[in-house]
Amino acid sequence: MKFRNLFWGIILIFVGTLAILNNLDVIDFAWRKLWNLWPVFLMLWGISILPIKDGIRLGLVVITLGLTMYYITSQAVYTESDYVTGRGWHNQNWDDDEDEYDTTYQYDSANSANFLIPYTEGLETATLKFDAVAGSFVLNKSTKNLCTFNMTDSRMARYYKYSVKTSGDDALININTKHHVNFKLNHSKGKGFLRLNESPVWVMDINAGAAEIDFNMDQFKVKKLSIDAGAADITVTVGDKYPDVKINVDAGASDITVRIPKSSGCKIKMDTFLADKTLEGFEKKNGRYVTSNYGEADNTVYIDIDSAVSSLKIERY
Repeated sequence: MKFRNLFWGIILIFVGTLAILNNLDVIDFAWRKLWNLWPVFLMLWGISILPIKDGIRLGLVVITLGLTMYYITSQAVYTESDYVTGRGWHNQNWDDDEDEYDTTYQYDSANSANFLIPYTEGLETATLKFDAVAGSFVLNKSTKNLCTFNMTDSRMARYYKYSVKTSGDDALININTKHHVNFKLNHSKGKGFLRLNESPVWVMDINAGAAEIDFNMDQFKVKKLSIDAGAADITVTVGDKYPDVKINVDAGASDITVRIPKSSGCKIKMDTFLADKTLEGFEKKNGRYVTSNYGEADNTVYIDIDSAVSSLKIERY
């Protein structure tokens, strides 16, 4: 049998397997993300023209597609676990590695989940650790409370918990999922809405699996923003409320857009592999990308990017 026939047969089986697993809700795969895997098809093309035996080429094709399938499923497969349901306010103690936090959790099993964390006068700094496994999440408004979180889809909401720890003028907030969740998040019509208080200086740690995130933080004093993304679609906007902003991005097959003010000087350290990058208003100096006003502007933004097969865009507004 000709290698060409085997090659295209395996490709069709691979795509068909993805479609079946997606339709059966075994995995959650957004087909528009397939373009982010274009280097895989480049590798397959290269394998197909190697001057080696057909058996070896076929083995390389199977290995490449097998590793690709493993990556996709590791980003999108979750198993089901117990969850807490009910109406009204519930006081829970959640274990988080070393510490136990007193937690207030509100869940409305009818159609949405809401909780709020009151603001305490004198609070100067706040750290938010946000676990966005999948779905769609928006931050574009402030609140008089320290933090509020609302999800319009109760199926998604019942898997979320939060914890708060305060120490003097500092607060630590964890918003994450109860481990091992199984439902088709990306195809849900529900959204998660996050609001923050404008007073404290914020440190943000976002863990995004296959989520869509649109965080407009131009009104907040953001000191540090860390993004760990799998196959995510992320847009974040930072402002000039804090003089020295640090942004760390560690991404897989993701679409990432970072928006920064034109008045802020910016330097980018970038370690990328097969990434499509668009940098507006930057020039390369000594292995770094910098804006013309870096070193002179009152506010600075330092961005450290470690990315594989991603689309990266830095916009100045």
